[in-house]
Amino acid sequence: MSQKVSSMLKYWNGFIFGEPFPKYRSPFPTYLLCLGFVLLLLLLFRLAFLIYISSALSDASLSGIGKAMYIGFRFDARIAAGATLPVGLFLTVPCLTRWLIKHVRIFTVFYFFIFLGLILIYMIDFGHYAYLGIRLNAYIFDLLKDFQVAADMVWQSYPVVLLSIVLILGALACSVVLERILRRLRPSRMSRPKAVLTWLAALLIFVLAGYGQLSSNFFPLRWSNAYFSPNMALSSLALNPVQNLYDTFKSTLGGGFDPAAARKHYPLVSSLLGVDSPNADTMNYLRHTPAAPLAPDERRPNVVVIIMESLSFPKTSFAPGNLNPTPFLRELAEESRLYPNFYAPTRTTARAIFTTFTGIPDINQEGNTSSRNPFLVDQRVILNEFNGYRKMYMLGASTSWANIRGILSTNVGDLEIFEEGVWEAPNMDVWGVSDYDLLQEAQTIFETSRQPFFAFVQLASYHRPYTIPANALEAGFKPLPISDEDRANYGFTSEEEYNSLRFSDFAVQEFFRRAKQSEYYQNTIFFIFGDHGLSDTGANLPGAYWAADLHSYHVPLLIHSPARIPAGVDNTVCSQLDIMPTAAAMAGVEFNNYTLGRNLLDPRFDDTRFAFVTGAGTTPLRLVEGNYCYFDNRQGQKVLYDLRDAAPIDHAPELPELFARLGELAEAMQETARYMLNNNQKNTQPAQASPDT
Repeated sequence: MSQKVSSMLKYWNGFIFGEPFPKYRSPFPTYLLCLGFVLLLLLLFRLAFLIYISSALSDASLSGIGKAMYIGFRFDARIAAGATLPVGLFLTVPCLTRWLIKHVRIFTVFYFFIFLGLILIYMIDFGHYAYLGIRLNAYIFDLLKDFQVAADMVWQSYPVVLLSIVLILGALACSVVLERILRRLRPSRMSRPKAVLTWLAALLIFVLAGYGQLSSNFFPLRWSNAYFSPNMALSSLALNPVQNLYDTFKSTLGGGFDPAAARKHYPLVSSLLGVDSPNADTMNYLRHTPAAPLAPDERRPNVVVIIMESLSFPKTSFAPGNLNPTPFLRELAEESRLYPNFYAPTRTTARAIFTTFTGIPDINQEGNTSSRNPFLVDQRVILNEFNGYRKMYMLGASTSWANIRGILSTNVGDLEIFEEGVWEAPNMDVWGVSDYDLLQEAQTIFETSRQPFFAFVQLASYHRPYTIPANALEAGFKPLPISDEDRANYGFTSEEEYNSLRFSDFAVQEFFRRAKQSEYYQNTIFFIFGDHGLSDTGANLPGAYWAADLHSYHVPLLIHSPARIPAGVDNTVCSQLDIMPTAAAMAGVEFNNYTLGRNLLDPRFDDTRFAFVTGAGTTPLRLVEGNYCYFDNRQGQKVLYDLRDAAPIDHAPELPELFARLGELAEAMQETARYMLNNNQKNTQPAQASPDT
């Protein structure tokens, strides 16, 4: 038996590796030449595109063009790595290498079609940009739905015959070059250790090219890296059409919007928003707010928005119970305006950032978050209206997470992003530097700022593995035990989670301890709220509340600015949509608002306050007004909850008018949000897309 096994191993060893066993071929230089050739081809296309759009780049700086070319080079390297993957596979296995040496012509015929497809994509990309002013994306497939019309348009607009000849000759020339490279391959031999090291080096080059960047946070190169500037020509230069076609195709899987449905609800929505000049034909949502006058030598106030991770209302000190999980927030509320009925319209942190930043609920249907959708990154945002302000976004980890960088950099060109790699403190865990270190270093930046500033500070420590850094313990934080009764009442899953929330609260406390001693504090408006709630259920709120699943979206809001807003509890129902217009109004800046948020301090809206609460796709649709919640589970059940009820009861039969009004408002907000996601781009006319766009 052992002899048979030995003979079999020798047979396969000889077949795969050749004889003798310790000797290997050295195809590494050949692979590098193939990779370099394809990369050079793509770089030539990029240089051609640079020349092609040079007029659109007349206002761009040389550093901006250089950065776009560098990012584009990394995208090209990724595509080159993918295109040469078959070469790498054949050169890795000796038996395939021997076959390749004997049948180079057959192999290059296969690559003729790869080059044909690659060059065709670039040719279409040039035509697509000439026709629409944007790089090739997945909407090209919509144009092909009426193939006859598309074919006639192409035939009448472009020299199809000449381009076809160029395409075939180009692919043929590339195949010939590749064949010449592969014919250099010879069955030379090398020792096993040297062969292993050689292929490890080849593998490293391949992985780096495919990954696209060296990064301490291990995020690969993403399409959002191309959107580093509001100058869309620079972003276009940085993109690769193959990569962009793939990325945008994934985004189109998320559904679209229905302009007819949005227009149907326009009269109701425009009235609730207080639109300046309502027009159902143009779907105008603009509201203009003039600047508040400044006294001599007066400076506009700073704005600091602290977004706390998973600050679920039922787990905080504001919820009923004997526990005090967030003692400092409760203390700060005594000096602030507390909004206990504040909601995140959607779940997940990425959606919360998009929603707060843009004023549009991120209800991107069935697909990924809007921050991951290249079609939706270009938005008109109120932060751009803060002229003369230093604008900052601070995160302990990387903004490559969920492609948040694309939303931030594309829309606010002068936004400074502080992220992992910038901070002096070491990473605490996968979430980057701790909330404590992040806020302490942010404090130093605020104290030294010489101009008004607007800063987002995004906390993230209240995540598994619930790490508490040693320097926080040294600064005075003390973990506490929690009883099983309190854990069940507040919905905590463990003592570690409970203390992690307490640590986040402690980090904010230490931040304000220093802030109140700083010069900038008196002239600063602070907004503190959660990005979203949590799914864990407790027992400290009524049964109807839990039945509506509001705990997943319910987060408290504190506005702290003793000089500008009196302290107290405001039971107004509101949401993250309202943050930016409220901040702009309180700062007194002149601004235009095109989206769904409303100034919380504007008395015009006091009688029509509500919170639109929904997830994406088939997640239940809710609308909260006062003590009532309209709830549609998207599977045929629509009910009206009174959130004060100990047990969930449908009040729709006894309150049909309220039920109908809230249901209509929920649908109006849903359709308007879907429309706005696709029609809030800067300097563009409203899109007239079909529902399946």
